Amino acid sequence: MDITTVLTDILIVLVAAKVAAELAERVGVPAVVGEIVAGVLVGPSMLGLVGHHDEVLRTLGEIGVILLLLEVGMEMDLGELSKVGRASLLVATVGVICPMVLGIGAMELIGDDFKTSLFVGAALTATSVGITARVFGDLRALATTEARIVLGAAVADDVMGLVVLTVVVRLVTEGSVSALSVAGIVGVAVAFLVVGGAVGLRLSGPLFALVARLSRSTGTMVALALAFTLAFARVADAAKLAPIVGAFVAGLALTRSDQSDRIRRELAPVGHLFIPVFFLQIGIDAQIGAFGHATVLRDAALLLLAAVAGKLVSPLGAAGSPGDKLLIGIGMLPRGEVGLIFATIGLSNGVLDDNLYAALLLVVLVTTLATPQILKLRYTRLNAARRAQVDVTDVMPPGGWLGVTDDMVDLAARPPESASLELALQAAVAVGRREPGRELVEWLTGLPESALRWRRDALDDLLDLIERGNGRSWRFLDTTGVLAAAAPDLARALETRRSGSMAIDQLESYRFPALERLRRLDAGAPVAIEAERLLHPDWLVLALLLVDALEHEPAPGDTARAVVRRLGVGTEAEAEIGSLIDDRHLPWAAALRAGAFSEEAVTQLASHLDTPERARALYVLSALTNGDRPTWELTRLRELHRLVQEVLAHDQLTGEEARNLIGRRRTEAIALASDDEAVRDRLARAPRPYVIRQEPSAMARHAKLLNPPPHGREARVRVGPNGEPDTWYVDVAARDRHGLLAVVTGVLADHDLDVVEAVVATWPDRIALESFLVRAAIAPDRVGLERDVAAAFDQPLESPLLADVTIAFDNASSPWHTVCEVTAADKPGLLHVIATAFAAAHVEVVAATIVATDALADDRFELVDADGNKLDDDAQEAVRRFLCGGVTTRRSWFGRRTYAPVAAATTP
Repeated sequence: MDITTVLTDILIVLVAAKVAAELAERVGVPAVVGEIVAGVLVGPSMLGLVGHHDEVLRTLGEIGVILLLLEVGMEMDLGELSKVGRASLLVATVGVICPMVLGIGAMELIGDDFKTSLFVGAALTATSVGITARVFGDLRALATTEARIVLGAAVADDVMGLVVLTVVVRLVTEGSVSALSVAGIVGVAVAFLVVGGAVGLRLSGPLFALVARLSRSTGTMVALALAFTLAFARVADAAKLAPIVGAFVAGLALTRSDQSDRIRRELAPVGHLFIPVFFLQIGIDAQIGAFGHATVLRDAALLLLAAVAGKLVSPLGAAGSPGDKLLIGIGMLPRGEVGLIFATIGLSNGVLDDNLYAALLLVVLVTTLATPQILKLRYTRLNAARRAQVDVTDVMPPGGWLGVTDDMVDLAARPPESASLELALQAAVAVGRREPGRELVEWLTGLPESALRWRRDALDDLLDLIERGNGRSWRFLDTTGVLAAAAPDLARALETRRSGSMAIDQLESYRFPALERLRRLDAGAPVAIEAERLLHPDWLVLALLLVDALEHEPAPGDTARAVVRRLGVGTEAEAEIGSLIDDRHLPWAAALRAGAFSEEAVTQLASHLDTPERARALYVLSALTNGDRPTWELTRLRELHRLVQEVLAHDQLTGEEARNLIGRRRTEAIALASDDEAVRDRLARAPRPYVIRQEPSAMARHAKLLNPPPHGREARVRVGPNGEPDTWYVDVAARDRHGLLAVVTGVLADHDLDVVEAVVATWPDRIALESFLVRAAIAPDRVGLERDVAAAFDQPLESPLLADVTIAFDNASSPWHTVCEVTAADKPGLLHVIATAFAAAHVEVVAATIVATDALADDRFELVDADGNKLDDDAQEAVRRFLCGGVTTRRSWFGRRTYAPVAAATTP
């Protein structure tokens, strides 16, 4: 098979998988089903875009199933497995044995040999925990007794299913079957799970801690985690077990590593590529024509009957336990992913023919698609019956509606619906350290959604929950559906936070590290002291919750505003909390930059934050959300905050103007200017970044130069000494035009003026000021400069390429602009070369800082695009291209100037 065919097949499969998954999710069907159907469509049975015998695709699918079992292992909490309880364990055991026995019986009726019957019976044992968990979640019933039994049983079912798979595959592929051989295979499988798991658990922690400490490449951790998994798969294969058993054990081992979250996060994109290939391969291998054969439909009907009956009797294991037994049985029905793995292995080993494979595929699809609807119908009826039988009282018992003991929180009496939200929040705090009682869970899950909608009266209980609750508290609210009804935006954010499509109700996605750090703060810690000074500590607590909860949201600030708006805290709180979330990265980016503590940098940050309260809240939030940073970084953040507070408290004045340095500087500059009203107006409308950087005396000088405004092609220049030997200021006023800085710096270079510093500003009426500090032995020629600048307006922009240049962009450290740092060997005309590249890239310079030391120039520019926004990736790439490749001007057929690099160059 040639490479073109292979690449085409991969292209078709990846696109088909993602399109099918998106469509399936939109119509409420599991993505797995959509991917199988897509495989049928693109396979030989229908469109024929992909063939049966593409070994590359088959290999990718094998990698996908290994990653799938790795994911199952990593999502399996061994602590939860040990707590599934007697009922769940017995339900799982009955749910494995009965379908297997009935499946073997059905196959004997059909007339197949015993090995095939044994394999088909084993294929009917698996339960898909992902599908069942999702349906219970949609019903707000994850916390019910039935759901907990089913999910616990499904966890145990996965482990039993892997043992059954291993044993059956060995039996059907090795000639004879005896009690001794069965015992030996079971012993090997169990030993591998126990010994391999124990060795992996002991090895994974120190191994991946060492990798995290020594690695520098971003891909090292995920590559070694995958290698670790493949090594376990290889050992399993050497032990004559299925490689997927090794992948499962590797997943169990990796859960105990401190790096498990990072591994899971970095492996997720790899799984998104390979796992769908496995499910598409199932559809590709299916013969669609076989689905219409009478024998296939007969076999599928018999197997479906055996599969359903076997799972419906599984609740016998829960005899004596509370809960609806029929609901438990229905929850055990879907076969899903594990059943498909059985079918695929059977086909590849020649145990199943095409017809039997099609019959098994039909059983999996029917149970997967039908179970959610049947489960919803049964739960709805059951819930209605329970509500009709309950007596509700309006009289609160002496101890309150909740009965709280050392290990349990339950209802003392059935309260009215009007008290439901407040009681749910109070119960969640107690559930953080106790088990929820059955009556409490059934009451909450049975309430109509309208009873749990947010009410402003519940705010105090919510704040108490945020301060005193934990992951168990939030999981309780989520699984009972309270969170989705009261704060749907927050519930959706937590849904996206949950890692993996087969998560079994883990606590990890309900933990909020920033809040936990706040609780652990020492009273004398700098962050604790600043937090105590806040006028609105409740706003900070809400922001700390949201900054973690919304970490995967595309627009967390907007979502935070929506959540706060629903809570009814007030418009001021909504604006402040939204701003804190928007600016969450700003203090760190600013603190870690070179020159972070300079007056210019600190003043700019202070003017953005505007008030000491906002600056203090943002400092506390930033410190707590990144509490694991090195000590030196935290020290820089603290020092930057101290300086910002000093700026905002300048001169110990009172009122809003005391916090507005821009207003104070404007006022001083106006006092220094003439009585000319136009000059004073020019100062009043001076751009904010310009005011931050300029002393009042310079601002007054500039305003006089700008009035009256320069006309059309006029360039107005003022020259004067700067107070140091051979140092002069050159102020240039002109109407703003594209590439003005490039034009002016080119003229300065032609006059042999070495630019030391530059300030650029443009007023709303498009009058531009460019002020330079230059070095020259004699005073610059003002008249000559005016003449040459005006003449250069019509000249095309040209600049040579710039070799050995380093370019860095930063969109985080300034609220308004993209910061661009250009480092290159210092030489005459360097600023002109840089400014010409900016002009060619259609980028405007807001401000420039020119620094040259030891023959090296380190220039810092604040840039915006033509619309006044920060630069996107394309604009940044254009700047790099023109800086490294030079600029030449061309004219189009219509006489319009366009720019192109002088030479192709590799951008650093």
